[in-house]
Amino acid sequence: MNNILYLGIDIQFARLNDTDHKRGLTFLSQYDLPYTDLNTYDGLIISTHIDEYFMAEHDDQLQAYLNNGGVIFSLAEKGMDWLQQVPDWKRSPLSLKDREVHIKKTDHGFLENIQPKHLEYRKGVRGFFSRGYFETVPKAAEVLITDQNNDVIMYVDRASTNGTIYAGAGTDLYRIYADEDNSANQAGLQMLKAIRKEAALIKGRVKS
Repeated sequence: MNNILYLGIDIQFARLNDTDHKRGLTFLSQYDLPYTDLNTYDGLIISTHIDEYFMAEHDDQLQAYLNNGGVIFSLAEKGMDWLQQVPDWKRSPLSLKDREVHIKKTDHGFLENIQPKHLEYRKGVRGFFSRGYFETVPKAAEVLITDQNNDVIMYVDRASTNGTIYAGAGTDLYRIYADEDNSANQAGLQMLKAIRKEAALIKGRVKS
């Protein structure tokens, strides 16, 4: 089992703790991306705390990783020309206090047994999960989460490259629910397991 990279700007909200390290996560300052061999990792999580200008400058590295069978889980509010397979993030017209989370499908155990209402609220406040959506998604994408307008919040795309792209419309599903006392606290661990299962399938280490 290889580690999974968690990419972001080196600020407090992006830093990892001992539990993350024990789960096999390695923090990658995005400015160290050009000096990192992504192919030695099982996956790359792109957090919400990024410099999009820098990501656009180094998109060729992401594309090469995907073409080599890599797994990327993007959580960013993408609005520039990088990771072109993922559409730009759009702000939802729905009020945060009214927006609902609808889980449409699980994937390698990701989102299994998680109650939507536990994603809608954090510490009793609604609106932390995602404030946006994708207006269009790749034709072969499998939609995992929508809102009540059926606008796509999260999907997985196994067709656009030789690898796999999980994309969320601006939500750090790994970190924000870690301390919740409900089913949402399993989301981060499920995410890591799904990435590893996907990486193993692509590399032929296990059968589907």
